[in-house]
Amino acid sequence: MNDQLFQMESRIKPSEQFIALSNEVLHELIHTTSGIEGVLLSSTDGFEVNSIFQKTYDGGKLSAVGSSILALVQALTAEAQLTGCRSVILDAENGKIMISAVPSQFQPMIVIVVTKQQVLLGQIMHGMNKAINRLIELDKEFHKYTVNLYHNYCKALNSIEGFFHVPHIQPVKQSIC
Repeated sequence: MNDQLFQMESRIKPSEQFIALSNEVLHELIHTTSGIEGVLLSSTDGFEVNSIFQKTYDGGKLSAVGSSILALVQALTAEAQLTGCRSVILDAENGKIMISAVPSQFQPMIVIVVTKQQVLLGQIMHGMNKAINRLIELDKEFHKYTVNLYHNYCKALNSIEGFFHVPHIQPVKQSIC
């Protein structure tokens, strides 16, 4: 996991196309990998992007806590002078939770997978890695334009503010830049 995963300058909402296609990725993961009870895609700041659950789970709470856990593990691995932490596996009496980074260039995210207790971890990890690689491809396809447009807009606001005294630009800049 890179250091920028939890240091986003601002939160950009994923595109509707990305959300729809990420749902297909999650659906494929949960239906082609034995033992998965739920899968969730979350922003690194703990907001649910998409989820599919076979039981009743609170996706918002799982997103927030999962994001925090991965951030804490990143800090722990840095203290231990380890680099590249990609995932965490939590083993409980009645199941497992796997939290993995989706180190996308434009919109880094995390995937949380909830499984039964008796699962083949290698099979789950293979399925997760396949899904993560697909999500990274989708990120490149759908967010590059949005992020570039966003940064160009902020540059334009900075330029306008430099040439003219426009008092109402500052609140706009603070809310989106």
